[in-house]
Amino acid sequence: MLRPEYAVDAEGNITSFAVTQTAVAEYPTLRSHRIAIGSYDLTDGQIARRDSFELDVAGPRTEVPHLVGTRAADLVLVNDEDLSYAKIRLDPRSLATVARHIGSISDSLARTLCWSAAWDMTRDAELPARDYVELMLRGINAESDIVVEQALQRQAIAAVWSFADPQWRDTGLRRLAYASLEHLRAAAPGSDRQLSWMRTFASVARTDEHLAVLSELLSGARSLPGLDMDPDLRWHLLRRLVACGLAGEPEVDAELDSDDTAAGRRYAAAALAARPTVAAKEEAWASVVGDDSLPNATQAAVIAGFAQPEQVELLEPFVMRYFAALPDVWEKRTNKIAQGIVVGLFPGHRIQTSTVELVDEFLAAESRPPALRRLLLESRDGIVRALRARECDRAAG
Repeated sequence: MLRPEYAVDAEGNITSFAVTQTAVAEYPTLRSHRIAIGSYDLTDGQIARRDSFELDVAGPRTEVPHLVGTRAADLVLVNDEDLSYAKIRLDPRSLATVARHIGSISDSLARTLCWSAAWDMTRDAELPARDYVELMLRGINAESDIVVEQALQRQAIAAVWSFADPQWRDTGLRRLAYASLEHLRAAAPGSDRQLSWMRTFASVARTDEHLAVLSELLSGARSLPGLDMDPDLRWHLLRRLVACGLAGEPEVDAELDSDDTAAGRRYAAAALAARPTVAAKEEAWASVVGDDSLPNATQAAVIAGFAQPEQVELLEPFVMRYFAALPDVWEKRTNKIAQGIVVGLFPGHRIQTSTVELVDEFLAAESRPPALRRLLLESRDGIVRALRARECDRAAG
């Protein structure tokens, strides 16, 4: 990880500048990198590059005399032009600039590097999740690439559910939902942007007002110019309503009657698994863990619907059952199916220290197959990361 460290005098000139490099404790090797350092200034509402030069960095600290005596930039980008494969950090001055003006960065690659740095800082508990959500909403209109836009939307949703303080989660979901609805209404009819904001809105809709919008779109009582309510989108909206308890088996059966295809049957299986009832969870669990007759794709769909983020309490009885089932699953199922169950049913929704302890206890109890250990340790790392990020976000509240 590369980070700029510099000091500025009272006149705004740099008195010292260095690039520091760190690595995680498990893999402490520091590598040499050929990078560029870009200095960007905010002028007339646009952030543009003033200067960029290349250098080699190696070891924990590389002094950069080239910048000493120059005026401090509004934004400093180490690894400007993305010359090297490395995670980067934004210094406080640059982060403040990005937070207010990321959409004003004229160079698309520089803007992408700032998005990536901000997301990495959020995941690594250096930027509060709520600040990332605001950053995304403030700057996303600058993006014209739908792939980038969809990635930013997914990351904002993940930030709210996994990395934000649970006490702020409802506020964050409402903020995302209202903003998504505004973007949805403003998007060009029939555009990819309209569809992506529709899906994002459906993913975070939670209030009666917003869930009513989904219900009306499904029933035809409401429409949006140009929005194609194709089967994929209809299932997406319906599953959200099912997970929130506003639709159930009758509505799923009715939708399946209209889309009785292989894909439709998978969507239906996922929707039924998402129902917020004990019986539905038991049925889904039995079909995946207690039975091996489901087709692979259907099993994946059931797993995808099983754990909904609002249903943590409902899923609590399955946590210990998950660890109890792992040895048999790993021994008796095919490698692909076993991996799908181990990863898909891992209680990643249960972001608690005790979940980490359960993984440690399972792995310490006896020798476990190396591949199973790896999958569990990767999932465990996700919990540890989320706990750190939530603490960072809590401190910002």
